[in-house]
Amino acid sequence: MKRSERHHLKENALAAKILSSQMLLESRKRELIILGSLVILLAIGSGIYVSYQRAEQAKGSDLLADALTTASAPVIPPPPPPDPSDPTSIAPAAAFQPGSFTSENRRAESALEKFMLTAETYPESSAGITASYHAASILADFGRRDEAELQYERVVDVAGGSIYGRMARLGLAETKMYSGNVEAAIQLFEEEVTSADSQIPLDGLLMQLGRAYLLANRSMEAKESFARIVDEFPSSSYGLVAQAELDRFEISEES
Repeated sequence: MKRSERHHLKENALAAKILSSQMLLESRKRELIILGSLVILLAIGSGIYVSYQRAEQAKGSDLLADALTTASAPVIPPPPPPDPSDPTSIAPAAAFQPGSFTSENRRAESALEKFMLTAETYPESSAGITASYHAASILADFGRRDEAELQYERVVDVAGGSIYGRMARLGLAETKMYSGNVEAAIQLFEEEVTSADSQIPLDGLLMQLGRAYLLANRSMEAKESFARIVDEFPSSSYGLVAQAELDRFEISEES
């Protein structure tokens, strides 16, 4: 075969290959357009979702900030009424301050309403978790322990091992302890005391555990908890209380 013929055959093969590629591209052109459109839509959707999430977080943070501001608002009691025995007595003018409350109870009720709104609207956000924890604390102070437990449990479920999750576990344990479910409280306190990564001060945990043991009439375990505070944390703020409990045990055993 002549050299010119071989060159012509190579050109024909190349042309055929190019033609085949063009035909393949044309046949898949619609698929490529659809795929490209999907990629663009996904990118747009992702951007919209991120923007939405940021906007929702900002709204949650604003609600939480309003609740925290209410919880720390000043309390200005109303002035005393005029003396009924003195007809010339005039009641002093009320000292009004915007955002203030006439009692701590009213302030707590108003803050609770705002914390609950934040928690229910944004339950899984950091703002919602914080709001649930504060709502639980107020509910416990009001003696509404069943409701407080629900809020603490919500924080534990969502926050897990974070500091708020840990604090909620302690709040839940305290609520159970004062509700009469002492053994459940002891279990929660014991788990936190033996946890290797607990972020809660150990002397405070031991104090709560000792008190729970006392309520459960488990004197030996209570003494051990108080003794650990005295021995392991000599400068603890709970030291004097723990020593007083140990002294009381000693007097009881001698009598």
